[in-house]
Amino acid sequence: MQVTILGTGAFGLALGNLLHEKSKAIVKFWTAFDKEYLEITTNNTYDRVLTGIKLASDLDVTMDLGEALINSDLIIVAVPCNHIREVLMRIERYLTDNSRVILVSKGLEKNTDLLMTEIYEELNLKGYVSYLAGPSFAKELIINSKAGLTLATKDDKTKELMIMLFKDTNVEIEVIDDYIGLELYGVIKNVLAILMGSINSKYQGDSTNAYYLTKVYNLAKDIVIKLGGDEQTSTCYGALGDILLTCNSRTSRNYSYGALLYTNKNEANVYKKHYTVEGSIAINSLSKLLEKNNQTSPFIEKLTEYFNGSINLDEILELF
Repeated sequence: MQVTILGTGAFGLALGNLLHEKSKAIVKFWTAFDKEYLEITTNNTYDRVLTGIKLASDLDVTMDLGEALINSDLIIVAVPCNHIREVLMRIERYLTDNSRVILVSKGLEKNTDLLMTEIYEELNLKGYVSYLAGPSFAKELIINSKAGLTLATKDDKTKELMIMLFKDTNVEIEVIDDYIGLELYGVIKNVLAILMGSINSKYQGDSTNAYYLTKVYNLAKDIVIKLGGDEQTSTCYGALGDILLTCNSRTSRNYSYGALLYTNKNEANVYKKHYTVEGSIAINSLSKLLEKNNQTSPFIEKLTEYFNGSINLDEILELF
């Protein structure tokens, strides 16, 4: 089996390095950036996203898109969400009716508020599109820690290839067919992580954390269902698992930002200038998406006000 990873960010590199070392697949990486290519191929590192991690010395990395895609059985697109459309348009001429493309980017496209699989469908691309998500930090994934990932697909061949691909790793692949729900949880979990960072800074108690986390999880489930997701998706790795991970770890940028938002707004603003805080962007897209679907959410409305600094945390907590 040949697998192509498009993008050498943290998740793409970690996933590909794991498969290179633990599966029987041929793994090829593509990057559009000279600096990334040189560091990975010369030093076997990419410190900007995987600090202190040594990559396999024989990774196959190229800047030639055609070379990366030739004879590929699975194409995993692991670029930031606002570059998805550009990359999909670039690979269009290489796709056939039998191509199998898996998207892993989390978010809604700027200006259109489309989910990643919706962009693929809007472009009317050939092949089968699937979506992969789950609770896994790149630094743990790369060392083959026990983890679970959720694959949303309606293609039996993609399911078969993915299960085969990961069978000799510590990563378990579960399969569902709810693209919309799985993608929406990937968006919402970053929003919730900011809130939970603030709540834990205020209360600093495990029992209180569990109380509020349960509340916000159920509110998230209601939003996903309003936007067309399946209720059953709420318990999968890419939903419940990802929320538990992101909302409880200072390794999460969104959680760390939320903690600062409660304790020191000036420091929070500085943090946001240095790091990407996906949840602060995603909440505006969620509001537009709800409006587009003729839906409302007092929770999202209040949370937007809190993120903008117009209300305090206690006014959010009054909703529970």
